[in-house]
Amino acid sequence: MGESSYKAPKGLIRVNVESKSSKIAAITITGDFFMYPEDLLWELEKRLVGARTTREEVLNRIREFYKESNVLTPGVSPEDFTEAIVRALEANS
Repeated sequence: MGESSYKAPKGLIRVNVESKSSKIAAITITGDFFMYPEDLLWELEKRLVGARTTREEVLNRIREFYKESNVLTPGVSPEDFTEAIVRALEANS
C-alpha cells in the first residue's frame, strides 16, 4: 500500500493506493480540500480503480471525471490529484 500527502494551493490531498499488475487495485483519497458536490469523491475513486499506473492514464481519467461530473474543487486541479496519486504509486513500488 503506497501513501502520499500533497499540498495543493487550497488544500492537502492524502492518498492511499494499492496496485497490482501495473493497475490501480484500490484507492482512498482524503484531505482538507473542498469538493462540490462532496459525494463525488467516491465516484472519482471508483473511476480510478483499474487505471494503468502511469501519470498520463491517471490524469486522463481524472480530467474525464471533471468533464462528465461538473465537479468543483476550488484551488485543487486534476493535476494536483494526479501528483498525489503518482507519489503514492511510487511509494507502493
